[in-house]
Amino acid sequence: MEPTISDGDVLLIDRASTEPRSGKVYAIQRPDGSISVKRLVQTFAGGWVVRSDNPDKTLYPDEPISADDLQQIEIIGRSVWGGGGM
Repeated sequence: MEPTISDGDVLLIDRASTEPRSGKVYAIQRPDGSISVKRLVQTFAGGWVVRSDNPDKTLYPDEPISADDLQQIEIIGRSVWGGGGM
């Protein structure tokens, strides 16, 4: 998620905020059990894109998913604050 979130940053996750809002950053648990922090973006067609802010889309490609598939992903909460080391 660089440049928004760097490796080692500490995030504050609002676990009460689990309803996706387009353009916001969320901690999500994928069907395989792994956890990611990604931006959720709603498309004009009503689907969603799980997006990394990292500009290298070869390594971090957008992941289009349908609104139904979004229900298969657990939204742990929305990232509301982040801070890095000094």
